[in-house]
Amino acid sequence: MRRLKNLILFTFILLAANGSIAQTRLTLHDAVERTLKNNFDIRIAEIASEQAATNNTVGNAGFLPNINAGVAATESRTNVRSDLANGTQQNNPKAINTNINPAVTANWTLFDGGRMFVVKKQLSAIEALTAIQLKLQAQSSVSRTIQMYAQLVLLQRQMVAIDTALHLARARMELSEIKYQSGAGAKIDFLQAKVDYNARRADSLSFISGYAQACDSMSVLMGEQEGAWYRVDEVLPMNMNLQETNPSILPDVNLSLAVYKQNKNIAELNVDVARTYALPTLSVSGAYLYNRSTNATGFALFSRNYGGNGTVNLSMPLFQGGNIRRQTKVASLQAMREELLYERQNTIIKRQHRTARRNYEIAVQAWKLATEDMKFARENLDVQFARFKVGVGTTLESREAENAYVQTLIRLYSSEYNVKLFETQVLELENKLLSDK
Repeated sequence: MRRLKNLILFTFILLAANGSIAQTRLTLHDAVERTLKNNFDIRIAEIASEQAATNNTVGNAGFLPNINAGVAATESRTNVRSDLANGTQQNNPKAINTNINPAVTANWTLFDGGRMFVVKKQLSAIEALTAIQLKLQAQSSVSRTIQMYAQLVLLQRQMVAIDTALHLARARMELSEIKYQSGAGAKIDFLQAKVDYNARRADSLSFISGYAQACDSMSVLMGEQEGAWYRVDEVLPMNMNLQETNPSILPDVNLSLAVYKQNKNIAELNVDVARTYALPTLSVSGAYLYNRSTNATGFALFSRNYGGNGTVNLSMPLFQGGNIRRQTKVASLQAMREELLYERQNTIIKRQHRTARRNYEIAVQAWKLATEDMKFARENLDVQFARFKVGVGTTLESREAENAYVQTLIRLYSSEYNVKLFETQVLELENKLLSDK
């Protein structure tokens, strides 16, 4: 086994040396941490959550007044000639007139049919929605990272199985060659062993491309720009006794369902917002004005006035072309649609949970069976190799024993991958994935 591990390590080093990518040691814990820190989808969801939190203010809901300050200044230069009724005459070719108007205005809606209260609830609901979406995205990214890591482990162990087959084929080829040269065996046995050995070498090369693609996919999940050749753990931690969960609690714990439920709540608040447009609106406005004017000609050469004013405005929509009723109905239909979407997703999640749970249980049984088969395959291989070595067994029998051992080894590795895959899916659906990490 040590020879096989050294062979795999040598293969990794050879690939890293011949390629432009670096060899990197990667554990499952490191992969999850790097995904949570650098994954692009998670970072985008974080920004969306921050935006929603920033928008959730009483001012954005309409509770606070709007206060503005401004100033307007004008100046004119005119050529003035005036003959007045009292017989006097004004003649100024460069008459300068100025006017300055600073003002502070305030507008405050005191009552808008309760819309501001509903909008504030809506902003809080949207903030809660983006927080759930952030958790959902993080959990989904971690789930994909674990599954991709499990795939890397599977591929790496399959390469071990193939190299095991390569070692066995080489031993049979060398022994067949010795028996052929000594006259104790047929040449056809040596030729068949040579063909099998070269086929195993070809199998080793074919896995390199698939492993490189899996490494690239892992890099993308971890938000890394440069690709790397990852050397992962030889085995994965697996839970062979995953506790049964009552499907009735899924609507309370599943994050995907929580998103649909929150969308339904927001749609119901939209109905309340639409209804407020049929209610009266009470608002107040006020201003403090200042006006200063100078005139080079005329009766009033200078004037100034300042002071405040206020207005109370009450408006009641009586008829808006039926648009208020139309908007309310459209919002109600949207709420019904969100309700149906939630019910449909609830059905889908329960089906996915049943399927993932059933697949997990089958994968555990398959792993137990493959573990048991490994003992028989190993013993059968040792017996057949010993028989072939002393000339009792045939090449075909040895070849079949080798193939059976390698296939059993691959089946064992695949069953371990399936256990981890479906375990991850079950934990993700039950919202236990991140809490377990």
